[in-house]
Amino acid sequence: MQVGLWVLQRVDYYFGNSIVNLHPAEGADPHAALKTLRERGAILRSHANGGWIVNGHKEVTELLRDPRVSCDLRNSTFLVNVARFAAGGVPLLNVDHPTMLGVDAPDHTRLRKLVAQGFLHKYVQSLAPTIESLVDELLDAIAPDGDHIEIMRALAKPLPAIVIAEMMGVPQSERHLFERWSEALLGATEILSPASIRMSGEANVEMRKYLAELTAIKRRNPGQDLISQLIAAEEDGDKLTLDELYSNCILLLAAGHETTTRLIGNCLYLLLRHPEQMALARRSDADLMNAIEEALRFEPPVLFTVRTVKEPISMQGLNLEPGQALMLSIAGANRDPAANADPDRFDVTREKVTHVSFGYGIHLCLGMSLARLEARIVFTKLFGRFSSLKFAEARPNWGSFAMFRGLETLTVEATRDAPHMPAIPVEVAYEARALGR
Repeated sequence: MQVGLWVLQRVDYYFGNSIVNLHPAEGADPHAALKTLRERGAILRSHANGGWIVNGHKEVTELLRDPRVSCDLRNSTFLVNVARFAAGGVPLLNVDHPTMLGVDAPDHTRLRKLVAQGFLHKYVQSLAPTIESLVDELLDAIAPDGDHIEIMRALAKPLPAIVIAEMMGVPQSERHLFERWSEALLGATEILSPASIRMSGEANVEMRKYLAELTAIKRRNPGQDLISQLIAAEEDGDKLTLDELYSNCILLLAAGHETTTRLIGNCLYLLLRHPEQMALARRSDADLMNAIEEALRFEPPVLFTVRTVKEPISMQGLNLEPGQALMLSIAGANRDPAANADPDRFDVTREKVTHVSFGYGIHLCLGMSLARLEARIVFTKLFGRFSSLKFAEARPNWGSFAMFRGLETLTVEATRDAPHMPAIPVEVAYEARALGR
């Protein structure tokens, strides 16, 4: 299968729309490649993906809210056949077990209303003290005499998985399972790696079994945790089925953990490589908030999101046909000069940060407030403990996932005893900015 996909990528290359250099494992800068593609056109034919690559901000946002575009990958025979072949019969999330991210209205509307009850703003903000304690715990575990800290291993990777596990009421002794499952679940996006897709299916099966046992316990002894809230959630007499509960809990882990891990790592990396910008981010809570938004725009955790065409669409003189895949470039849209002036400059003082890093339209990320809260607490704690943070690796160690952008390692040279940063206020309103208001 990999040989066949390689041939398709060569076809893309000869048509002038190569995506080969987008893969971070090859050491390429995906942003440079996406800029080249966007200069050729906001929408380009991609034979390797059975559809189109879309890089313009206007075009990406229009397609993300177009009812003729589907989130359900089962509408793409090409993608489903590739996934099923690679999985070798192991059931996959969003193929065999749909989530709210992988279905369209009205099913999406129904599921989102029910799942959203576990993500009410008041509940998310109530997690701040718990997250603060977890960050302190992880930072305290770092050897006190060590000047070098590998942030990804020590903080950015474990924290989001632990937070999700805590939200679900998972015993502390079993929290490590969530980090392992989260990493494996991302393999479903690796179209060139059948082994990764199969491992993703195996993680899906393992976690469903675990959640079945945990849900049974929560039914007998409900608490204030997320699973108990989802069990009790009801909208117009409707409730989540057990299969829907398991699938969407797995989605929340995969989406919430990996996005937040990469947000923390990417933002810190950018500040380390731009010390003058870090100094600005340290000035106040408002400056830190803007730095996080600019990092989301400049180095989004997710490079692409995939959709399929349900009904014929004409755009810019092109005909998008039913069944064709749409590779909607989040990174490309974020750096479109029509959306952000001087887009290749990282600037934490940018007055209006426009990005689609948490999606757009009805599928706007349900956990974006939690991701931002975690990032904000992490940087407040780091700035409060360390007066100086410097990049301590020869070069950035970007991960190998083709559709995601994040560091595998991030070693910093840290100087302790910084002045304490102001406390984090409970109420934070990020949503308006994400919607472009």
